Amino acid sequence: MVELTVEERQRLVTVLASIPVLATESGRAEILTLAGLGELVPHMDVTGPPLVAASRIVTHLSTYGRISRDQEALGRLLNLASTLTGREQQDFMAALLLEHRMMVPVSPSRPVSSWRGPDSPGGIEEKIITSNTLRPVHFLEQALTAARSVCHVEVRKGARGWTGTGFLVGDDLLLTNEHVLPSQDLLTGTRFLFNYEDDSAGRPKPVESVSPLDGGYFLADRSLDFTLVQLAGRPAERWGRLILADSPPQVGERVNIIQHPGGQPKQIALQSNFVEYLDDTVIQYVTATLPGSSGSPVLSDDWQVCAVHHAGGDLREPSTGNRYFRNEGFRTCQILKQLPSDLRARLS
Repeated sequence: MVELTVEERQRLVTVLASIPVLATESGRAEILTLAGLGELVPHMDVTGPPLVAASRIVTHLSTYGRISRDQEALGRLLNLASTLTGREQQDFMAALLLEHRMMVPVSPSRPVSSWRGPDSPGGIEEKIITSNTLRPVHFLEQALTAARSVCHVEVRKGARGWTGTGFLVGDDLLLTNEHVLPSQDLLTGTRFLFNYEDDSAGRPKPVESVSPLDGGYFLADRSLDFTLVQLAGRPAERWGRLILADSPPQVGERVNIIQHPGGQPKQIALQSNFVEYLDDTVIQYVTATLPGSSGSPVLSDDWQVCAVHHAGGDLREPSTGNRYFRNEGFRTCQILKQLPSDLRARLS
């Protein structure tokens, strides 16, 4: 717990309230998340005018206590907030951090004018935060774990053939698009290839081909463009499985797509993948996909599947009828509703 004096608290609240990005509720949540305090945001009241919200935030964090042995929750916020202010405010917050042993202050930044060129835009001196692209390093470990359960789907029918992507959602259950695998009679000519990817040196890894289970589950739904198929040998014991999310990311948040674009070895789209539309049935987002990506998992940042990717291009937004160049997936919550109860139980 941090026990500020009345004067320290008043000045700190005033300084925080003057930071432009903290003028809005969304900006406050963003800064708290950037400070590594995202798990506390749902339990805080960050609404109201800047002075009121800043006071509530300081009260909550100062009474919360330590995030780790060497860091107070309030210290995390002050260390980040100091980078968004002038030198005088930086010195004040650094003094608070040291006086109350909250954590070691960050190194103060140099004034922008010391490196700004004469032709730089006038607004360059102001710090602007648009979207948080910082992630903990273990985010990459989680991505690799999630990627293991994604496979290349190769379908052959006579002289014809096509490819897509699928992923394990149960011990032996795989989800893909209906337009990738529309009928059960195609299973005899279908291969599910796991580990179809390159290693860190760019060399192909050994691929495992898994067969469908004879007489196993097969459910195809054209309206939501999904197929659920049962594979032989419980492949999730080797490759893991993905969890279907109860709730989706919101508009403006990111999604990640693990896929086999163009029938190529496994790839992942991580960066500028923003959700632009959401309703009860579909999610529309901007990201990089190609033919062959159909059936890929659309994953939230906690690596749960919120949708199954099925289309991209000049798409109609359902609520407005307007057309946008986007990608689209059907939400997993709607897919789950279409499954028999015994299958739903196997995915829990």
